[in-house]
Amino acid sequence: MKECIVLVLCLISSFLHSQELSKSDDASQQIPLINKDSLTAEGLYSSGTVALKSKNYEDALYNFKLGRELAKKNDDEYLTTLGDFYLATYFYETKDIPEALTYTDKALTSFQNQNRQADVAKCQYYLGRIYRQISDFEKALFHSFEALRINETSNEIKEIANCFSLIGSIYILTGDLNESELNFLKALKLQEQNKNDKELVTSYRNLGVLNQKRGNYQSALNYFNKGLLKIEKLSINDIDILDTKAILLGNIGSTLRQQGKPNESLDFLFQALAIKKELKRDRSTAHTCNDIAETYIEIKRYDEAKKFALEAADLSKVVSANNRRWAYYLISKCDYALKNYKSSVDNFKIYSRLKDSIFTIQKATRFNELQIQYDTEKRDFQIEAQKKDITLLDTQNKLKSQFLWFGGIGLLSLFGFVLALKSRQKAKKDIQQQEYFTQRLIESQEIERTRVSKDLHDSVGQQLTFMKKKAQNLDQLELSSLANAALEEVRSISRDLYPATLKQLGLTKSIEQLLFDLDGETEMFFSVEIDDINTSFNDAETLNFYRFIQESVNNVLKHSLAKTLIVNIVKGKNAIEVLIKDNGQGFQTSKSMLHNSLGLKTMAERIRILKGSLSIKSKKEVGTTILVKIPV
Repeated sequence: MKECIVLVLCLISSFLHSQELSKSDDASQQIPLINKDSLTAEGLYSSGTVALKSKNYEDALYNFKLGRELAKKNDDEYLTTLGDFYLATYFYETKDIPEALTYTDKALTSFQNQNRQADVAKCQYYLGRIYRQISDFEKALFHSFEALRINETSNEIKEIANCFSLIGSIYILTGDLNESELNFLKALKLQEQNKNDKELVTSYRNLGVLNQKRGNYQSALNYFNKGLLKIEKLSINDIDILDTKAILLGNIGSTLRQQGKPNESLDFLFQALAIKKELKRDRSTAHTCNDIAETYIEIKRYDEAKKFALEAADLSKVVSANNRRWAYYLISKCDYALKNYKSSVDNFKIYSRLKDSIFTIQKATRFNELQIQYDTEKRDFQIEAQKKDITLLDTQNKLKSQFLWFGGIGLLSLFGFVLALKSRQKAKKDIQQQEYFTQRLIESQEIERTRVSKDLHDSVGQQLTFMKKKAQNLDQLELSSLANAALEEVRSISRDLYPATLKQLGLTKSIEQLLFDLDGETEMFFSVEIDDINTSFNDAETLNFYRFIQESVNNVLKHSLAKTLIVNIVKGKNAIEVLIKDNGQGFQTSKSMLHNSLGLKTMAERIRILKGSLSIKSKKEVGTTILVKIPV
């Protein structure tokens, strides 16, 4: 009975879709949802793959799910697992990375149990691509090398070359250009032996980008032009080929601008723009619009530059935060050149907000920090004055001792000792009061942050949600998008003000999530190793430890200009040890600098509350190392 229902559904879908095709002027370019040859799992997977390639996501998902259902109903383990893999490709293309990882891992485990090594290699390769997308380069390289090892064992030349290309692309993101070039050249050699023109184009493009990063612009242009020559021999109706051609034209355009040839640059950029618009590649189109805007700025045609930067900002509203951020920077630059100073400032504020959104919490508490700094400096001044008084009294006692000889010396020494002891006790008491004040201030800040966070979430958040739903009901898509963006900003600020994940996920997962989010917002390479420390602290200590990690990492992102950040949290038998290390510009760790820095004082106070020890070592142009040891 179920087989009959599935068959009827397939035939109905095929009929309805064929009716749509008959209405089209160019039916040959339409992607059928299901055709008469697709009433098998393999046929449905094939139709879904074609639909996915054409960005027809709804049809792709429908075919993949129906194909998997048929395979599972027929108790075909291999085709069912293949369905999991195809669903992973769908979620990857639609930017649902968690689902893509879930389905790929599921397919990998099943293929390993079935001992299907070719499919295992395919899953490992895909995991390499996914982890590269989310900048987890260590895992990306691990899975890429696993795929390479399996393919080399079976001597799959095409797949080996693809693995070398993937590994090279990961190394270029980590800044290891020599390793990147080595792998790109290995891929190129295999593709030339295999006479695979389509893959050769990819290698030429990769090597062009590599040379562009090195500043070898002529070598970059040579590789890009080689790629264009190869493309002319390939099917121009292939969407992937058209996409690659547009990317190559854009690369040539940006390289020519860097060579100081803006007019030639514009010719290629406009060719790239036309193809990308035709293919409806919004993210890539926004990138090219920004390139055109930059080129117009170089030749001082600011009106034209602003027009394309505005288009880039609009196109990248949803698909690319980086392109949108850069577009507002270019708009601000154009407005300044056009003497629209207020508009320039407004757009630069948008650029700064997009750039620094993860530091909203620091901006929100700036006034409290100024008050803390004032109070702290005032107390430090009082302690310093007391020390000067003690020194003056000691000098006077020495003068008197010259007249009173031995008896006077003994009496004054006793008096001096008592006075010094009392002064020391007073200074110690002042320090204790200062520490108590700082601790209470930190606690009151957290209470206020929690209150503001809840108000934002419960009041402003609900109002924005209501606005979003009302806009959707009225088909006001732009208003709905703006409301959604504002809602996400409010949620982001609320999360920064009070990390609700501490209660939901625990301390360990919350720190991992914090570092993952920061990793996604910066080009810095993160290396993270965290032991399970969920049961090590009470609620107040958990929040202090989380804030310490948050403040330490944010300081690195704001000030260090580092390319790499290492965060290790190791739970030993008697203590928890923390290492936070960067390779940035460093700073002078003099006593006065550490004494006068409010941020470092706050960090030290949090560790003192945890009864731990803090060590900060930094050297100019080498980097900074923070070591913490907290007794368990």
